[in-house]
Amino acid sequence: MNLRVDLILETEQRSASVVNLKGIVRIISIVVPVILIVCIALVASTMMRINSELKNREGEMAIAGPKKDAAIKYREELGKNKQTLEELEGWCLSRIDWANQLAKIQTFIPTEIQLTSLKLMHSIETIDGTPARTVNMAMKGKALGSQANANVEMLGDIEKNTAFTNVMKEAKVADYRKNEDPSANEGEMLFVIEAIYQPKKFK
Repeated sequence: MNLRVDLILETEQRSASVVNLKGIVRIISIVVPVILIVCIALVASTMMRINSELKNREGEMAIAGPKKDAAIKYREELGKNKQTLEELEGWCLSRIDWANQLAKIQTFIPTEIQLTSLKLMHSIETIDGTPARTVNMAMKGKALGSQANANVEMLGDIEKNTAFTNVMKEAKVADYRKNEDPSANEGEMLFVIEAIYQPKKFK
């Protein structure tokens, strides 16, 4: 036979656990809403700050937009001007000093030789991937006297002269014949000398 005697009333009975469950529920019911309110406030504050910064950035972009477009335009123009400058520098590098060349040719030609025309023809070629200028020269003239043949042959070897070896690649007598014009002097010869200059790179 089992016998149980309750010495306290039911209303005075408490939970045997260390923590009071009702107290925990009461604390949670108070703390959780507070935490939620704080979180909501923080999120709202962050959103307001981000929205404000976004508006500021949009305003700055609206102001900077035309400046950015102008900067892009100036950069493009600068690139074009730089390219033009490089091309001009290339032309200068590939240029032959014709004042000096013509003065040397004039000194080289014998007095019995009379030039009637001098023609220069420019062409562009690529050497090792770099543009280069090549110049062909054609000299036409008349040769008189007993040394006419020798003088014309000397002109045909003009590239071998020390004044031209560094600039001329080759030269030859392209045409040599008697002048059949009735008004020509006795024994007058016509000639054409063709010379090719060394290619000069643009860079």
